[in-house]
Amino acid sequence: MLKKIAHGLIGQAEKRVGVTFDYVHAIADTSFSLLSRYNRLFRFLDPNLFAPQDAYHVARLRGAISADCGTCVEAEINLARQTGMDTAVIDQVLSGTYSALPEALAATARLADAVTGQRTDDPDAREMIRSKFGEEALIELCFAMTGAALLPGIKRGMGYATGCDIDMMRKIAKA
Repeated sequence: MLKKIAHGLIGQAEKRVGVTFDYVHAIADTSFSLLSRYNRLFRFLDPNLFAPQDAYHVARLRGAISADCGTCVEAEINLARQTGMDTAVIDQVLSGTYSALPEALAATARLADAVTGQRTDDPDAREMIRSKFGEEALIELCFAMTGAALLPGIKRGMGYATGCDIDMMRKIAKA
């Protein structure tokens, strides 16, 4: 009975995000305890209470891109679009060209690239974010970028990750 409920809830999440969660179904089939742990991790990453919506989605998009999972990037595109994020901004974030972005969004993208993509630091970007959005938003953006990079690792380890074709993702974002 619990598995049936779990699969129903996973199906609702798939509809909301617009991608399939085959790996989450596999977790549900394997162990309700492991599914519960996964859900706690996901709930930790999902709330956006302090950061502006656009910055939050920039951080998540760049984090997912760094982990090279096409389905994860597509999910992040869908979530960003659902909040009304401008498709031109999404396209710039996907392409990695930040010159036309507002300064704080460009800083968010640069920090996410440094932290999740290059495993380095960008103190100037961090200070820009801190000064523009505040310490709470900075911390939440760090949760968002690293969380979006973490979930593809779980998928990849289980054998469910798909490679990310940025050109295709840009087309999806514009559709």
